[in-house]
Amino acid sequence: MRLAIVSQSARIYAEMAKREGFEVLAIDAFADIDTVATAEEVWRLPALCGRLSAADAKTLINTLDAWQPDFVLIGSGFEANVDCYASLYKRYALLGNVPEVIEQVKNPFWLKAHCVRHHAMTPELVSQAPQNGRWLYKIAGQSGGAHVRDWNKASALNVANGYWQAFQSGLPVGALFVVSKNSITLIGVHALIQRPGMYTYAGVSRLHDEKLTQAMQELLDLVVPDSGLVGINSLDAIWQDGRLHVLEINPRLSASMRLYAELPLIQTQLASCQGMEILELNVYKTHASHCIAYAKQTLEINQAELPTWLEDRPENRTIERGEPICSLYAEGPSKDAVQQILQDKKTQLEKLWGTYVCEHIEFNIH
Repeated sequence: MRLAIVSQSARIYAEMAKREGFEVLAIDAFADIDTVATAEEVWRLPALCGRLSAADAKTLINTLDAWQPDFVLIGSGFEANVDCYASLYKRYALLGNVPEVIEQVKNPFWLKAHCVRHHAMTPELVSQAPQNGRWLYKIAGQSGGAHVRDWNKASALNVANGYWQAFQSGLPVGALFVVSKNSITLIGVHALIQRPGMYTYAGVSRLHDEKLTQAMQELLDLVVPDSGLVGINSLDAIWQDGRLHVLEINPRLSASMRLYAELPLIQTQLASCQGMEILELNVYKTHASHCIAYAKQTLEINQAELPTWLEDRPENRTIERGEPICSLYAEGPSKDAVQQILQDKKTQLEKLWGTYVCEHIEFNIH
């Protein structure tokens, strides 16, 4: 079965799909070494990190037409390209939410009202610059957190689709879940890792807190049934004093799937989006962490210096300041064991690349 995967980063999904028996065309912004080694065909489309031009969208469709996929799978990269997503949905057997549901769920004011109707806690939102209190400035239709800024009255931020969300203290957490024919299944709960002093996504770590897991399932049972969502989605929230505060829902596949890569999640997406029953998904007992490393300054990356245990290994090219370099993954019986594995990998990189180079890399190990 031929599967086309389109996402800012397709590596995780491509590896899972190959393991589940699919032939894969991967279209993403990086075309890293691991993706090239996994997929039958790979096409790099850097514009997936921003807004697609008409020429980009046309070339994307031509590439998909040439591949003739049985199904198309979508990750991040279409939050700012809803018209292109709608075109793909009409043209192919796309495994995902209908365009109208995506547009609705990604509207922060719709989600706020939806949560209020269902008695789910969520921070206050306003469309005009607030005068008092701590607020975050966000832009609707974005992903990854890079668009989020702390707000103060002296800020000059005020662009189209901008809005303000009251700051909520606590632990940023996420839930990966699947909506199938007759159920809402919580796949796992994880801590969200952010870049230091920023809100940019930098990885995830599995959590095994029974109270949090129960609260997340109860929250999903409140807000998901009449949302129109199908398939695998994720929800971001703040966990504070035994309560969850909803931040957003991502109506698509999530990078957090790396934590659950041994599960048949591509087949699960196929079944759930076609209205079929899904297989029972095992619950992970081990701890794991997936950390994205970012460049603090411009770096030259040599393919020969990339150990095979790194993930999302870049091709030979210059990595600009603020861009992701690669990611590290570790799994073990405890949080401490996972931390030690990650620290050992960082030490190996310091020996290979040199301490000076590694000082200019955010490893985001938590």
